[in-house]
Amino acid sequence: MKKILFLTDFSDIAEHAFIYALSLAEKINAELHILHIVPIIEAKDPDEMSNIHPLAKVFNDSLEDDEWEQFEIEAGKLEKIAKESNKLNVPVEFHFEKGIFLDTTSDYIAEKFIDVVVMGTAGANTIDKKLFGSHTAQLINLIDIPFLAVPERAVFVAMNTITVAVMLNANEYPIIQRLYQNSLKYNFNLNCVHVAESDKMAVAAKSKISKWLQEMGNDRLNVDIEVNIDVEKGLEKYVQRNDTNILCIIHRNLSYFQRMFRPNHSNRLLHDSKTALLIYNRKNK
Repeated sequence: MKKILFLTDFSDIAEHAFIYALSLAEKINAELHILHIVPIIEAKDPDEMSNIHPLAKVFNDSLEDDEWEQFEIEAGKLEKIAKESNKLNVPVEFHFEKGIFLDTTSDYIAEKFIDVVVMGTAGANTIDKKLFGSHTAQLINLIDIPFLAVPERAVFVAMNTITVAVMLNANEYPIIQRLYQNSLKYNFNLNCVHVAESDKMAVAAKSKISKWLQEMGNDRLNVDIEVNIDVEKGLEKYVQRNDTNILCIIHRNLSYFQRMFRPNHSNRLLHDSKTALLIYNRKNK
């Protein structure tokens, strides 16, 4: 990981998440790209610009000017946060783009070879519903790099302990191994936890752990079992007891992803949680 993208909309939630982005960049010795996207109406094909209504053009010009002024103010505020956090040593680049949020973000990630995205979240939605709408899930599903979601109630303490929620499946091996190697390289503790919905399932999981570690080729990992009929509550209790700074969730498939982020649980994970979430797509390498 050498480049981190921090998405901001100038909100308090974004500023709150900035300390996580700074700390991650400092921890892994990466450069931090700060990006603000102006959601203006813009034709993808320059030849189609004449099809945009004149009033939309006036709105775009006014919005872009206002956002640029705010961007300069925000840059100063973020610099102050970095100074107060004693993290002015982190290399930072500010970028101001216009366009459709998902397209612009995806293009930026590809063009700048971004390794991880950091963004503050509020409830089931992203930083500002007017700007990002409900694009959190769409963005996570779209990109093929890790995504660090920082709930507004998350309290930054350190980046010393990461817990990975595991299903004890073989398709988790590449991500677990990558996290393990990074734990050695960047000096953080790595735990794995499996949430079993009953004592009977916990016994079955316990007998599976040794084989899972052996097949992965790593018997040095710590794998705990949490018994709770509610997976999300089980994860919450575990991270609280084990001083977890970041909870890692592996996006294994669509059905699992939908289960983790369906509306009645997203408030707990993305809003009420006090722990930042590092989300990996299974295709992340």
